[in-house]
Amino acid sequence: MRFYRPRSFLSLLLTGFIFVSLPLLTALFSSVQILDGLVQQSAVAVFRSVSRVENSRKLTNLLHDQERSARLFNVLGEVNHLANVTLVQQKLETVLHQFSVSDRDEGLALLLESLLAKTQYLVIALNIDYGGPELRKKNREATLALYSEIDAMASELEQLSNTLMLSEVDEIKQKVQLNKRTLIWQVSGLLGFSALLIIVFISLIVKPVTQIDRGIDRLGEGDFSTPIKVSGSRDLEALGEKLNWLRKRLDKLDKEKVKMIAHISHELKTPLASIKEGAGLLKDGVVGPLSESQQEVVSILDSNCHKLQRLIENILDFNMAEAREAPIDLVETDLDKLIDEVVADHHNPMLARNITLNLALEPVKISCNPEQIKTVFDNLVANAVKFTPDNGVIHISMRKKQNSIGVIIEDSGPGVSEEDRPQIFLPFFQGKQPEQSTVKGSGLGLAISKEYVQSCGGTLRLLSSSQGARFSVTLPQVKVS
Repeated sequence: MRFYRPRSFLSLLLTGFIFVSLPLLTALFSSVQILDGLVQQSAVAVFRSVSRVENSRKLTNLLHDQERSARLFNVLGEVNHLANVTLVQQKLETVLHQFSVSDRDEGLALLLESLLAKTQYLVIALNIDYGGPELRKKNREATLALYSEIDAMASELEQLSNTLMLSEVDEIKQKVQLNKRTLIWQVSGLLGFSALLIIVFISLIVKPVTQIDRGIDRLGEGDFSTPIKVSGSRDLEALGEKLNWLRKRLDKLDKEKVKMIAHISHELKTPLASIKEGAGLLKDGVVGPLSESQQEVVSILDSNCHKLQRLIENILDFNMAEAREAPIDLVETDLDKLIDEVVADHHNPMLARNITLNLALEPVKISCNPEQIKTVFDNLVANAVKFTPDNGVIHISMRKKQNSIGVIIEDSGPGVSEEDRPQIFLPFFQGKQPEQSTVKGSGLGLAISKEYVQSCGGTLRLLSSSQGARFSVTLPQVKVS
């Protein structure tokens, strides 16, 4: 079963953006909801507190007014003071009703009911008119004594209001802490989920791009046999299919090039062999004695035949090294002895031109194709001898590393110019020839050497140098079992 694939890279980016944004938007919405709830609860608590304070103040003032009117009525006996007591009672009942409506606390409700009952009883008792003056005065004094209880109840009501206000403040604080912890856990979880989605979508985006990048790298390295597979959005998969088509085309062209070069080289070798054979017969005098000028012509012909043969062999070697279709046989080789053999082959040219060789080698074994690596060092030493002036110096040193061995070959010639450095390993590239050299190279030596070194898992580089050319060969020290 194959998962849904977006049509384009842009749609994948938009989908990823939407999915990553959803947890963040959810966290934002949840935070707003929690804050809104806290604001509403705080607003209600503030409203209740203000209402309690206001009602307590009104209640205290009304009770004082009622008590003053009741005592004036008791002293003066004027009816208007009794009417004022009844009027204040109506206002008291309104305030007590507002108190009970705005606050649902049971203890507060019971206290309000008791206070209401006391004040109602007091008003009724003051309005009862029976018995003589002494009895009425005595009853009124007893009734007015209830105001001490009413004042105590009013004080208790005020204290209870303050207690409820502090309780609500504590409740809000606790809820704030609880919501804070809840919000932290929610935001942390959603951010973690969002980070996970980011990682998933980054992998979905990076994976096909990485596959394309690796495929292009392999094409640049000449690997046309490994298929290029891209998994991702449909447009990137289509791009991968085009790269795969390009790989097949390059593979086909590369094989055709190899066949063509092999065919051309074979076709050139046949007439070249005939020319060499004819030149040899002429040189040996088989067809008769030659004059001095004729012998000079035959020598030139024979020399150029050998040059042409070496050029054809170099082209074939480079073609085979570049193709690298057959597996390379790696054998355990003494690198120091191999370099000694190469140096011995160039001993006479160096002796003839009085070139000093500083050789600093140590016993070391590497895994390589000895013939190819010998060709590499033969080319490098030959170039060093070729470009080093008479009475010059060539340095060959060895440096051991953790898993590899490095060999530095440095001459005292003119070196490689800055404009030639990027092209030095290109096939058929030839820099400026030294004045003391009469033999022109094919331009394939360094190109073949680099291919041979890379086939053994090593590197061949041109290093910076203040004088002369300085080449570095690095080969892995991997033993063959």
